[in-house]
Amino acid sequence: MKQLNRREMIAGGSALLALGGAALYTRAIRGRPVVRTTGPVIPAFDRARDLTGLGHPMSTFTKIGDVTLSRLILGGNMIGGWAHCRDMRFYDKLVKAYFTDERVFRNFRIAEACGVNTILTNPALMRVINRYWREEGGRIQFISDCGYKGGDLIAGARVSIENGACMVYTHGGWADNWARKGDWQSFRRYLDEVRKLDRPTGIGCHRLETVKFCVEHDCLPDFWMKTVHRVDYPTAHLGEDKKKPVDLGVCDNRFVDTDRQEIFDYMQTRPEPWIAFKVLGAGIEHPRDAFPVAYKGGADVICCGMYDYQLVEDVNIANGVFANGLPTRSRRWS
Repeated sequence: MKQLNRREMIAGGSALLALGGAALYTRAIRGRPVVRTTGPVIPAFDRARDLTGLGHPMSTFTKIGDVTLSRLILGGNMIGGWAHCRDMRFYDKLVKAYFTDERVFRNFRIAEACGVNTILTNPALMRVINRYWREEGGRIQFISDCGYKGGDLIAGARVSIENGACMVYTHGGWADNWARKGDWQSFRRYLDEVRKLDRPTGIGCHRLETVKFCVEHDCLPDFWMKTVHRVDYPTAHLGEDKKKPVDLGVCDNRFVDTDRQEIFDYMQTRPEPWIAFKVLGAGIEHPRDAFPVAYKGGADVICCGMYDYQLVEDVNIANGVFANGLPTRSRRWS
């Protein structure tokens, strides 16, 4: 048997002590109660922290019927998971995973604190808005696009108003389809029936031709919801006439049928209030560039999808446009 020298004996003893200590530590850890978490904690709204950098809340408002709107309102598409995302096909699932009810509540709280008093959304989100009102004491208004089961926009308007919508309008995809088919009767039926519900009633669309069609057939709403954004980004795929899309085998998430100036020129002829949406083109332009163009081009209100961390900056930009009163433009302000 090998005789260990003093150095080897000390080293062996230290190892045994280490192993014994590790075993004791392991037994102690296993004896503690397990703390389980369900995911990252959503930070509670903190006025001092979350409004850092805010110059002042929205200071400019307008009225459509008896509804007072901040001139910047919150878009709801990304909260609902059908965001304008151009070629990023994963984005809808990403934002649906991100926007739990609690994070939606946080968004609403910051929006209200910033003076953004309305969200534009779909009947599918009525549940979370009503929960916010009921559980959080929130007061944010909502405008509904009436997109409902089977495309019944009249039923969508009824259920939206029953659940507290302050204004309603025709979902843009359905309105564009009616106009393409020459179906002015559907517009007339919608306006006649929904006006009985005693709320401002609008027509939403992506195509300028839809607005023109409604005007030609005397189907005039209380307000327009009309998209406007740049069309000079690569996946816009505009043909030589700047209108027809070019099929390159990729996703074309353009939501206008012409460039901004043509939209501005036509909308200048309309006296009805105009809420412009999709003004950033899913991020092709920064709000500091897009907001002034849309306001000065004729929009009375801008609807913009904004995350909680974007609200302060976007409100500062909008307020900057109105710092010296309403800007001069060709179209009168509503």
